[in-house]
Amino acid sequence: MKIPRRLVELINHRSLLVYSCVATAAALTGCGGQNSTNSASSDTSNTTTASTTASDSNATTNTAADKPSGKPFRVAYNQWIGLVGVFIAKDKGYFKDAGLDVDFKQFSGPADGVPPLIAGQLDAALTTADTPILLGKRAGDNSLSNVYITDTSNGADGIVAQKGIASIKDLKGKTVAATKGQVNEFLLLKGLQANGMTESDVNVTNMDADASGAAIVANKIPAAVTWEPWLSKAGSGGAKVIFSSKDAPNTILDVCTVSKRTLDTKAGDVRAFVAASAKGAEYANAHPAEAAQVASKYFGTKPAEAKDMLTKVKIYGVSDNHRLMGTTSAPGPAFKTVAEIGKFFVSQKSLDAAPDTAKAFTADYLPK
Repeated sequence: MKIPRRLVELINHRSLLVYSCVATAAALTGCGGQNSTNSASSDTSNTTTASTTASDSNATTNTAADKPSGKPFRVAYNQWIGLVGVFIAKDKGYFKDAGLDVDFKQFSGPADGVPPLIAGQLDAALTTADTPILLGKRAGDNSLSNVYITDTSNGADGIVAQKGIASIKDLKGKTVAATKGQVNEFLLLKGLQANGMTESDVNVTNMDADASGAAIVANKIPAAVTWEPWLSKAGSGGAKVIFSSKDAPNTILDVCTVSKRTLDTKAGDVRAFVAASAKGAEYANAHPAEAAQVASKYFGTKPAEAKDMLTKVKIYGVSDNHRLMGTTSAPGPAFKTVAEIGKFFVSQKSLDAAPDTAKAFTADYLPK
C-alpha cells in the first residue's frame, strides 16, 4: 500500500513547534480531528502581549474586490490528515460553487509551498503556523498572513520507542531521531521537560519524520519523533508512543497562509476559499464516517485507518477560527502560540531576534 506524505511524503510536517503550548497547553482546542465539534472547551487565556490585526467586525461587502477574480487560485498542500475539510470541499464542489477555480499543487512537506508563495508562483499555502514565522524574512514587502486555521494535531505527532522503553525517562542515554529545529524536536524537548530532563540527556540524531518513522518500524533506532501513519505502523510492530501532541494540546497548528500580493489582487478569492474550506471542515465534523472515506481516498489507506487518524487531529470551523484569532481588542490564543514559536526559533538560533507576530493572523476573511 502506498503511503503518502503524512503517509509518506510528510517530510517535515509542521516545520516547527508551537512552543507556546509549553506554557499554554490548554490554549487552543485543536484541529478537530473529524469527530470533534471543535468548540474547543479547553481554550487558554485569550490575552497576549502581541497586538493583533484580527478584525472586530469581520464585515464583508459586495464590492468587486470581494468577488473571485475568475483566475486560477493556486494553493500548495501536502497530504496531512488535518486537511480533510479542504479535501471534502474539493470533492463536494464547494470551491466551484463559490466561483473558484482552485489549482492544487502538492508538495511533500508543509513548509515546501511557502517559498513559491513568497515568489508569487502561488496564491496560498496550507502549511503550519511556524513556517511563516521562520520564512517571513524572505517575504520582504510581500508579507505573509494566516487567514484560516484548518486544524491542530491532537495525538497525530509523537515520540515512539521500541519495546523496553516504557517512558520518557527510559530514553536517558539513548539515541532519538528528530528533525532539528522543527516541530519534532519541539515535542521531544517538551516531553523531556515534563520529565525533568533536557536534550543533553539523550543523543539526538537529525532525521526527517518519515525517515525516522521508517527507521523505528525497521527497528534500527531506539526511539523517534514522527507522525501518522508511522505512529500506528510502529505500534502494530510492538513499539509504543510514550509522548504525543495530545499531551501538549494545541501546540501544532495548521493554517492557510497568503501573501500581501494575494490579498492585494485576489481578496475575493481568499474570502471564498476560506468559506468553502470552513464548510468542508464543518461537514467533516458532522459526518465522520464520510470524512474517513474521503481521507482514505486521498491517502491510499483503508477507511478504518483514516478514521483512527482523524481522532488524532481537531478540525476547525468558522466559530473556532473566530475564537482562536479573537479581535483587535481581545486577541485570541493563536497569537500567544505564534509568539512562543518565535521565541523557540530564537532559542534554537534559527532566528536572530523574536519576530513581530502582531499580524500573524487576520480574521478579516472569515465568514461571520
